[in-house]
Amino acid sequence: MFYFSFVDSDQAALAHFFGGTNEGDGDTSSLSGAQNQTAGNFVIDLLLNPSKPLVGKDTAFLMQVKSTQGDEIIELPVAFYILKDGNPVFSNPANYIMVRQGHYDFNYTFSEPGKYLLFVDIKDIFYTLDIQSATFEIDVQVPVLERINDSVISFMINYYYIFVILAALVGVSYAIKVKRRNGVKQTT
Repeated sequence: MFYFSFVDSDQAALAHFFGGTNEGDGDTSSLSGAQNQTAGNFVIDLLLNPSKPLVGKDTAFLMQVKSTQGDEIIELPVAFYILKDGNPVFSNPANYIMVRQGHYDFNYTFSEPGKYLLFVDIKDIFYTLDIQSATFEIDVQVPVLERINDSVISFMINYYYIFVILAALVGVSYAIKVKRRNGVKQTT
């Protein structure tokens, strides 16, 4: 679940995530598209909107970074980058963004279907002074109607000979029917 709360009169809003945890691995995933990972002393919550990204449609990435120690995070340098098949498709891992109040949102439009990896690198300026990393898997799909259309076209291209045989059978059947009708008319 996701909700906004206003912090002050300057209209700054904070996003909060709630979800269950899968036993044993510390990873949260749900049908709503919410995931969470632990990286060092931080928990990163990720919510995708829509929860199942589609090719050519804008996807909103809503991110919250919290301290496992319960400390308030005012500013934290974080880098985001997306890879597909080992190749970068979004951002530069050395380009850190200051995440304020533990929240950061960005949008991205995927151009191809498939499995993508979102890497989140946190410069841990509070505890270890190391880079803490988390990885989220994102499955991008083609819209349903487009998949059905592609399947029908593929079937027709790959199995055209079935249609040729069916057309020939319909033609022969029609010719026989016409010949029988003409034969019946001549006998009367």
